[in-house]
This record gives sequence, structure tokens and C-alpha cells, in this order.
Amino acid sequence: MSRGKKRLGILSSTLLVLVLVSSALPVAVLAAPYLYNPSDTEVASALDYLRGQQTTDGDIGGFGPSAWVTMAIAAAGEDPHDWRKGNNSIVDYLAANAGSASSATDYARMILAIVAADEDPRDFGRKDFVELLKANYSGRQIGDASLLNDDFWGVMALISAGESPSSRVVANCVAFIKDNQNGDGGWSWGVGGDSDVDDTAAAIMALVAAGESLGSDAITNGLAYIKSTQMDNGGFESWGATNADTDSWGINAIVATGQDPTSAGWTENGNTPVDDLLSFQQGDGSFYWQDGTPGMSVPKTTGSAIQALLGEPHPVKVLEPEEGMSVYVRVEGQDSTVWRGDVIVSESDITVDNSGTTYHLWDPTALGALDEASNHEERFPYYVTDEYGGLYVSSINEEEPSGLNGWMYRVDYRSPSVGADQFILGETMPPTPPHQEVLWYYAGWTDLPLKISVNKTEVELDEEFIVTVTRYSDDTHTWSHCEGATIHGDQDYATGVNGTATISVDHDVTLHIFAEKDGYIRSDKVTVTVGEGTIQPPSSDEVHLTADILPAVSIEVSPGSIAFSGTLGPGDISDEHKITINNVGAWEVKITTEVEEESDDLFVKGVRLDGKLWSSFQAIIGREDLETTYASLHVPGDYTGVGPKTGNLIFWAEGT
Repeated sequence: MSRGKKRLGILSSTLLVLVLVSSALPVAVLAAPYLYNPSDTEVASALDYLRGQQTTDGDIGGFGPSAWVTMAIAAAGEDPHDWRKGNNSIVDYLAANAGSASSATDYARMILAIVAADEDPRDFGRKDFVELLKANYSGRQIGDASLLNDDFWGVMALISAGESPSSRVVANCVAFIKDNQNGDGGWSWGVGGDSDVDDTAAAIMALVAAGESLGSDAITNGLAYIKSTQMDNGGFESWGATNADTDSWGINAIVATGQDPTSAGWTENGNTPVDDLLSFQQGDGSFYWQDGTPGMSVPKTTGSAIQALLGEPHPVKVLEPEEGMSVYVRVEGQDSTVWRGDVIVSESDITVDNSGTTYHLWDPTALGALDEASNHEERFPYYVTDEYGGLYVSSINEEEPSGLNGWMYRVDYRSPSVGADQFILGETMPPTPPHQEVLWYYAGWTDLPLKISVNKTEVELDEEFIVTVTRYSDDTHTWSHCEGATIHGDQDYATGVNGTATISVDHDVTLHIFAEKDGYIRSDKVTVTVGEGTIQPPSSDEVHLTADILPAVSIEVSPGSIAFSGTLGPGDISDEHKITINNVGAWEVKITTEVEEESDDLFVKGVRLDGKLWSSFQAIIGREDLETTYASLHVPGDYTGVGPKTGNLIFWAEGT
């Protein structure tokens, strides 16, 4: 993050604006011999066509196509900010219209374009697209539970935004994608649908981006399906013929897996997918969906073809993941859930409350995960002591142990045999997957976890859905049906002998369903949307909230003016005048100075601060601190000006 400098004149107070600079790394794939360069005629003419389509708003083909084109521009090694018509670049257009995105696939497409443009997907057009996308995560998959394409692009987008492949949302979405692979090896756009090349290619790119082994069954079978659709012209069949979009997606998937789409294995009747793709290029450089049929968006189709020819599959760029281990943390109190969410854990400094001693934990630990969770926006306190020898968490959110009940933890539902400060997350060996969940809970020693699942996450009014509750066994490390558990939804339901309850709701509502039973640990929540999903407002009094937020960087300088009075001539020195600089912002600041004048360098050469030329002045001022300096004027001996002279001494503040 770079902290820019703001000019703060005497008696002025200005907020420093932060500019987030994100470092995006290109995705590495194996080079294929066929790869075109941006300067090659086929690619250069396609880029020229897109330039010619840009409007004075900055867009190329509208909102959605502009995002795809932005990715193609970046894939060609050009800066999308430089693609402008008049005052507006294509990036300016996307930022100005960020509010047009409204679905999971919209958010995913925007993230991929934003990162490709070296912008911050968490702050673009005044929107956090990463959180908007994650808000569509149900606990198992992203977006509409009946769709798969929102999961393909959602995974690619999250990886592009720097999400760890081991994060709960990515890992679960990858599992959902693999669970819905068809028997022929391909994928459809929706659950249970027939396979098609476009969506199979997207699924493969998503899995590769998330770290799936290139030799895995999912990848191998997916490529085999794409191969099975190849026609004699080299392209991939879609509705009985080939088209530019399907060829582009297929080529991108092949390249993503490190293969060459012009190799013998991808050649039919002497033709390759690249040969067929080029057959759709028009004289103006654009690519049509099919010859004589432009398709829904020529700019989008052209952009996809550019990426395919360049060998740049999705995601075009990937932000470097935050260092550490990604893990889901859940904190279940006596009566309610204290906190739940994903955290990144690396090293931790844990200060015990009984003695004030700080312990440095060099590895990501279960205790470090709790510490990270406690420092998120929804903060909660926890108390840790070393009075019993090791580090022991005795209270969370001010809930103290009582009798045989207290705070304990589990990792992936298992109860570890070491203290939380000693349990290192991520230390597993294949085929055991990385640790995904750390559960902190207030219960008795013999209490066991509950798990809840639903067969549908989106239902119509009065449509039945089934909720299943299972319980964990510490002896067998398996789950079994839990009879007599209470399911909390729109009302309370009890599970039968098979651990299930059938529910139907007759009004629009979003339900956050969980299960409880005496002697067991409360389950996590699953979200079910009924009808339009309007959450019924509770009947309650409101609490008016106010907050007074300080600017990040702000100073006050007094006095507002200085008159170097008396009779001064060349070589004379004025009296000293006290200047006070008060830091009234939230950050520590570095202060430097500048002089402006139209007085033949009287003040530029003559103003001294603490006896030194003004340009040498520098001070670091902490929050709510102040700095005092003394200004004087040393009239240069060769100064020839006469009469009243004016200038400005400017103080600059910069966040340290």
C-alpha cells in the first residue's frame, strides 16, 4: 500500500487519500509452440478492431463485454488504462458502472477484469467485489444451487483475487464442481444438465486455478470429453457445428492443463482447434460466432479469441495470496454463535492476561486462528492464561467456565491431544486434505459435534425440503443420524429416527438453519432461501448509532500568518516566530515544507526554521502530538527588491 502525500496549507486540515496498489502476477502455463504474439497480424488486427469499437464513455460493447475485453487487453500485455476514448478509459467505464453488477457471475467477471487491470477488487467503483461474491456462498457452493457456471467463474475469480486454494469457500466449491461432473467427463451450466464444451472448459480452468493436479481423474476425464466433441475441421461441436466462442474456451482449457492444442493429439483430419478458430476471423480483424452470424457480442467473442491465440486462459492474472494458512473458524458460545468466518493464520503473538507475558507462535496454530478471529471487524474478547503450565483459553466473549463446562476446541471436528498453541494447522500428509475448520465451543468434556445439511438451498413457497442432522463419534471418527435434535428455522422442528425433518414455509424468508441437542455442540448454520428470500423485519426498538471518525492524515498549523516586522534590509535577520504543528488525524505523520512566492526568491532563500533553511525541515509527529519550530527571515545580502513582499510557507503531511 502506498500512502500518497497531500498538501496542507497553513490553518488547513485535509484527509489523506489512500491509493491501494495491488501486485498482480501472471498465471503460469506451459508454453505451446503455436502461441501467437500480440504483434502477429491475427492478434494485432483483432486488437485494432476492439480499439475502433470504443465509445467516448470508455466502453467496448457495453458493460459485460467491456470486462471480457479488459482481460484480453491485459492478456496481450497492454495496460487497459491506456485504452481510452477522450477522457475515459475502459477501466474508468467499469468503475463508473460498477453498480450494474448484481449476480454472482457478474461479481466474478468483474473481479477477473479488475485484477487483470492491476486494480484492487476489494475497492473498485466504491465496491468490495470479493465480499459481494462471497456473500453468495451458501456453505457449499456459490450463487444459485441449481447452477454450476457461477461456481466455475466464482472459483476462478476468488483465486484471481488472492484467495487461498485451501480456503473453505474455494475448497467446498471445488468439491461441488467435482461432485457434479457428468459420467461422460464433461460439465453442464446447470446441475444435472447435459455436458457442453464451454462449461467443461470453464470447469477445467477453475480446477486448475485452484491447484487440481493436471493428472487427476477430473481433469483427464474433462479433457477426454472435449476431445470427444472435436470435428473434422478441428473445432469443437456445439449444437451440431463449431463456433469461435466454443473453440476459444476449448483451447483455453487445453492450454491451462499444459497441453498444445496444435499437437497431434488435438488434430482431426489435419485440422486443429486453432485452425478452426481462425476461420471465424473477419476482414476487419473481429471474430464472429460463426461465419455470417456475428453472435450476441462480437467484442466478447473477439476478446476470447485473442486470449486463446495468445495462450492466456483464465484467470489472466492472480494476486499473490496473503501469507499464511486459510482456515474457517467457528466460535459457539453457551447460547449462541459468537463468530464464524475465514481467517488467514501465520505467526502469532499471544499475550497472556494473568502475567502479561507475550508468547510468539512461529507456526499457524489453532490458538492463532482464534486470535485472528477475535481481531476481525466483529471483535470479541478472549482470556488466555499460562498459570497451568501451557497456554489455556479460559473465557471467550466474557463467558467463564462453570463446573465441568468450559472452552475447548476441535480441528475438522476431531479433538486434538495437544494444547491449541501446539496444534499446527496445515501439517497433514496426502491423501489427508489440509485442515479446514477450527471449532471453539463452550460445552462439557463429553459433548460431541452436530452437523446439519439440506437437500435444497433455494425453494419455492410451500415447497418441501429435507434437513438432516448427524452426530460425530470420537471413537470411530464417523457421523451417524441424530434423532431428537432441535432444528431452528422459521420455527423449531424435531428430527426423527433417521435424523431428518421435512420442512415447508409459506412466506418469503431467508432462513439460517442450525441444530441443537442437549449433550452436543451446536451445529454450523446453513442458509435456505424461500421464495424471494425477503427477511422478515423483527419487531424491536431501534438503537441510533453515531460515530465521529478522524481523517487519516490531518494537521493544524498556527499562527495563520507571520509578519516579519521591523526595518529589514539586505543581510538583516528578523526576530524568531513560533509555529506549532498539531497532528489531529489518526495516523503518525511526516512533515516537510515548501515555500511559494513571487518575491524574487526572498523567502525561498531566506526563510529559516530552527536556524536552518526551510527545505531541511522534517518532523515525525504521533497521533495527538504536536511539534514546535521557530521561523525567521534571513534577507539575502544581494537582495534588490524593495517594498512589501508576500509568500506562503506550506506544510506537507504524509502518513508514515
